[in-house]
Amino acid sequence: MADPRARNPSLLLLAVLLVVIPLGLLAARALAFPVDRVTIGAVVGGALLVIGALALPALLLSGWQSKRE
Repeated sequence: MADPRARNPSLLLLAVLLVVIPLGLLAARALAFPVDRVTIGAVVGGALLVIGALALPALLLSGWQSKRE
């Protein structure tokens, strides 16, 4: 019997993307991005871009792999 706590990786990656995208848009609108210094907004925006850049290909590849099996 499957463990009820086990999660589908595709759903988890999709949830990450659904959280990262609005947070990235919020960070872009609310936080300042000056070009001459590093700010909290730049760090938050950069972190969200990195997370999204890793989660989106992982989501696509996991869907492709599950269809092959």
